[in-house]
Amino acid sequence: MQVHLNEINKNSKVIDLRSSIDFEKFNYPGSINVPKLFILKEPEKYLDKNKKYYFICDQGKVSLSCAKILNALGYNCYSIIGGIDKYKELLKK
Repeated sequence: MQVHLNEINKNSKVIDLRSSIDFEKFNYPGSINVPKLFILKEPEKYLDKNKKYYFICDQGKVSLSCAKILNALGYNCYSIIGGIDKYKELLKK
């Protein structure tokens, strides 16, 4: 249920669960922003049970909890380990 950044490719559907303000400041390339509360309230509006999704947040904790909840509902979701903080760290190398 958890993946490292290097396990996702450019065609992967990455959903950023942070606020739109945080998303606008900095985001993972190609990701879309659907704040946590929206996706949990109406997952059928944003997700298809036949597709795979990768969630990203600040550190990976919120994305993991959301992935667990949505997987229990029949969706195919993964949390990106370390989140945006890990991505920023990798960019500095």
